[in-house]
Amino acid sequence: MGLFSRFRNLKQRSFVPEDSNSVMMPLFFNGENNPTVAACVNKISKTLAQLPLQLYEYTRNGMKLATDHSLYRALINPATEETPYLFYSMLYRLLLYKGNVFLFKNWVGDRLVGFSLVHPDRVKVERISNVQKIYTIDNVQYTDREVLHIPYPGPGYNGTIGKSPIVVFHELIDLDNRLLQYTGNYFDNSVGSRVLISLGQSYPFRKNEMDKLYAEIAPVIKKFVQGPANAGNPMVGLPDSTISKIDQTSNVQADLKSLISFVEHSIAQTVFGIPYEVLDSAASKYDSLESKQNDFLESCIKPLGDHIRQSFETCLSAAEMTRFSIRYEYKNLLTTNTLQTVDALSKEFQNGMLTMNEVRKKLGMDDIGPAGDVHFIAANLMPLTEENIKAYMAQNKVALEKANE
Repeated sequence: MGLFSRFRNLKQRSFVPEDSNSVMMPLFFNGENNPTVAACVNKISKTLAQLPLQLYEYTRNGMKLATDHSLYRALINPATEETPYLFYSMLYRLLLYKGNVFLFKNWVGDRLVGFSLVHPDRVKVERISNVQKIYTIDNVQYTDREVLHIPYPGPGYNGTIGKSPIVVFHELIDLDNRLLQYTGNYFDNSVGSRVLISLGQSYPFRKNEMDKLYAEIAPVIKKFVQGPANAGNPMVGLPDSTISKIDQTSNVQADLKSLISFVEHSIAQTVFGIPYEVLDSAASKYDSLESKQNDFLESCIKPLGDHIRQSFETCLSAAEMTRFSIRYEYKNLLTTNTLQTVDALSKEFQNGMLTMNEVRKKLGMDDIGPAGDVHFIAANLMPLTEENIKAYMAQNKVALEKANE
């Protein structure tokens, strides 16, 4: 079976294998049930999926989009059935939940025209003489020419395959799950407030009779006395008995809240590198949305994004790597005040700190050619030298003498 015959049926698909039940599992790992884990994964995958991943070419005047290269088009539209956003968001979720991403490279001749996601559970990775990786998928072996492997760049990587950060830090996540479960049980059992029933003398008090009596009375109390559904309803006591409420004061609620908050902060920052305040809309750590997004970008998105784009750059030949580069458009992530940005860049240009082309690049505009690479300074400025100071003082002396004539 030839190489291209293997992919004849794959060029029209985005996911491999074709069994839809095995493409994406409903739950990758128990950690997905954890709300903090789910929030972090969703935040990272949705953010990266919105950032364009594009191929650039180095030129004499800087960098420009390599729109004529087949890899540029493959990155912009990697799949035939899914939108780029869906394709990349699934890629990032696989990387975070499974620790590895495997992509079939769809070739047409010597042109790479797209990618197909393979579920990591279907891939076995081995090395030949500890050098070249071999990927076995459904009993068929492939090489790096046919498969792009992106392992998660974390402490679980063993030199061959990656490990999900959720698996590496599973003890921390399990602790949070146990705390949440305990909290649910704590409040479901109405701990903190209980109903006391004082029975009269007409009720038997032998142990066997009390067990039977409790089994009859408890459901009645839960149905007609306790719970939000009975709020405001009149309460009718049992014959020859009185009903009262006992409030049990405890610091457990405050302690649980503090402990859960600490663990959730640790999951966000230790497992995923996300400042917890980024997930909390009520956080007051940041003085602006821009500073909040910039912190998220520098601590989480950019390190992971750099690893992913560098992995895609391995699709280039050795000669092409000196001419081309893959980049994310991170500026799309930063929300700034346009007027403040233009004012700040104008001052940097006037003070000679930036050229016109550098200013236009920061604003997402094309350069204006070699003329835009010249630095300018204000004409009323001069070097602070001894000669210039003497000339300045002499000029002032002449002006003063003329004024006194």
